[in-house]
Amino acid sequence: PGASDDYELPDPKTLPGASDDRSSSLINLVLVKRGGCSFTTKVSMAAKKGAHAVIIADKDDSDITAETIHNIVVADDGYGANIKIPSVLVDKVVGNKLIQACGRMQSVIVELAWDLPANRVVQLDMWMSAASIQSNQFLKSFAPFRRKLNRVVNFKPHYDVFSLDEADPRTYNGLCFDQQGKFCTEDPDATGPITGKDVLEEDVRQLCLHEAQKEQLTSPEDLAKGLPGVLFSRKYWYYVERFAEKCPLDAPNAQDRFGYECSRKLMTEAGADLRLVDDCVRVNTTRILEDQVAHRAWSPRAMRINGWRYSGIMDAELVVRAVCSAFTTKPWECSELIKPRDPTQPYVPAPAAGISFGELLLWIMIVLAAMAGAFQVYKTVLKRELQKTLREEVMLEVQQQMGEYQKLTGR
Repeated sequence: PGASDDYELPDPKTLPGASDDRSSSLINLVLVKRGGCSFTTKVSMAAKKGAHAVIIADKDDSDITAETIHNIVVADDGYGANIKIPSVLVDKVVGNKLIQACGRMQSVIVELAWDLPANRVVQLDMWMSAASIQSNQFLKSFAPFRRKLNRVVNFKPHYDVFSLDEADPRTYNGLCFDQQGKFCTEDPDATGPITGKDVLEEDVRQLCLHEAQKEQLTSPEDLAKGLPGVLFSRKYWYYVERFAEKCPLDAPNAQDRFGYECSRKLMTEAGADLRLVDDCVRVNTTRILEDQVAHRAWSPRAMRINGWRYSGIMDAELVVRAVCSAFTTKPWECSELIKPRDPTQPYVPAPAAGISFGELLLWIMIVLAAMAGAFQVYKTVLKRELQKTLREEVMLEVQQQMGEYQKLTGR
């Protein structure tokens, strides 16, 4: 469809060649032309109409070629979080061939494959920020999987650090380590107490914790055979799994808020050697920050698996599936972690911990009912007390009047 064309998708089960066998089921693969609206809008509309995947053909006047299109990141307009189907942008040559073939009403066979480079041990690189809510939520949900895969996956954390021109006014607005603008990062709470310098210091602490507390899990015999080594930082994962909860940005007390004091307390709880971490921070801060600037990713929140750019939903289960597809021989850990699913059904992440609107409404009604009941009890008790008080006052008044009467009759 074009930018302004409407369309309806048939049920794949009704098409010629359809089968009841799930392994050979037909799916709705929608081909759309770039332009007219955002990528997100195109894919979202196709998903609502029943598409299982979307191919976006580049515009005819585009300068992007088959060689350079791999460097293009399909932008999100801010509404992409609800999209659960895959999409891919193809160059105009490939796109026009597909459009022409579809126009001739001939059978077109398309295979969408995201083939990861395979290895005996998977290398997982992740770019993030210590103050990012999204990054911390992912780390918390991914931590149990990481522990399970600790003998077959190497994890390397990276933190988003950039440079600004010294004359840029943003260098004076709390984004940078100093006013030279060499090391800067996002300010997580705008006018709040946490600055970019605070975040950079926490980034360095976390990197030092990871490096200083890594354990070699590959046996000396396997290393002697030339097998790749696997390092795992158990204390780092204990720390990052709890960091957002233990050291929130908006904690009322400084010792419980994002920063040095809370970090030290959590590292102690994790059993980390604070002396090693402190030495690393003191000696290597500049080198670490320079390395982060030199090896930035295409996005502040990014991931690579065996050097391959992961572009899916940042969901722990999906990342584990991608990791497990990058082994030359799938280890037993993956068999235990991955549950079979129907590929023709869109993936819907598990809801975040919390209560639904219906549950919230029910609790509000329960609280209101309890308050109404308590008010009714209070009203009843108050009425009884008032009646008792009135009776006592009336009796006292009667007794006083009787006393006066007796005095009068005695004269």
